[in-house]
Amino acid sequence: MNRYEQLKRQETHIAVLGLNVEGIRYALSFSKRFKTLIYDQVIPEGVRLQDFLIARSLDINPEEHKIELANHSGDLRAAGVFYLNGLSTSIMDWASIKDSATEIARSLNVGDWVVFGPHIDPDLAEVVLLEILERNSGLKLGNGFEIAFHPLVLDQHNFSNMSNEMKMSHNLIVDEVERILDIKKKNEFGSNHINYQNQESELKRIQDKIKELWIPMLNDMTRETFMEFMQLSMHNGFLDAYGHLRLSTETRVNWRRFFKLVLQFGIKSELRGLLIQQQNRLAV
Repeated sequence: MNRYEQLKRQETHIAVLGLNVEGIRYALSFSKRFKTLIYDQVIPEGVRLQDFLIARSLDINPEEHKIELANHSGDLRAAGVFYLNGLSTSIMDWASIKDSATEIARSLNVGDWVVFGPHIDPDLAEVVLLEILERNSGLKLGNGFEIAFHPLVLDQHNFSNMSNEMKMSHNLIVDEVERILDIKKKNEFGSNHINYQNQESELKRIQDKIKELWIPMLNDMTRETFMEFMQLSMHNGFLDAYGHLRLSTETRVNWRRFFKLVLQFGIKSELRGLLIQQQNRLAV
């Protein structure tokens, strides 16, 4: 589901969590184009948006800004995109970021996007924040929600050790995130697409049709490996299939993500049919 298109059609909100100067700046920028929610745990319930802005010497034209102050974390469920700034002040506070991630997780719906702000370390995102998001939402990355990093992060950190799951999710929505952030000059930030573990080739750009994700994966497999994958996944289950095939020399294939898609999009029955045809052919 393309949340960017929903934002453009005013069918969902973008929520900004963490309202320091940077968070407010992004929120006001978003609110000129999209319905925007702002939330910070340090703001007492019942505070009006106008009072919140006046206290920060801000004056906006309500006709130009579609912005609301969420008085309760439950209000965040109206959002389909979450921008995790996470900080209430200019001081880096990982506890605050983790608390904001927890609030996002409790509000996630299937298909939602989480965008990490430019100060969030990718290692923290993968090791700590992803676990918080999955545990508190009951959803899984790539099979319930997607994540992306602010393009500014990509020039400042080494992504080579990040899991393919994180890289694939980022690549899935990075173009739409750039539009949400209103970044027009991509060259200023270098390449915003993350290279995969096998640096010999870059994963093809994933678009809105799911076939553009899994068909190239099939094309990367040899016929023998494809049949082996089907047999293992049908009869032995995911762990055996993944444990065996991840040792394959065909490292361009992200077996774990592909298997999730097999389950999510009902491709499993098609694979079973192919397997039966192959077995019948061998029997003859």
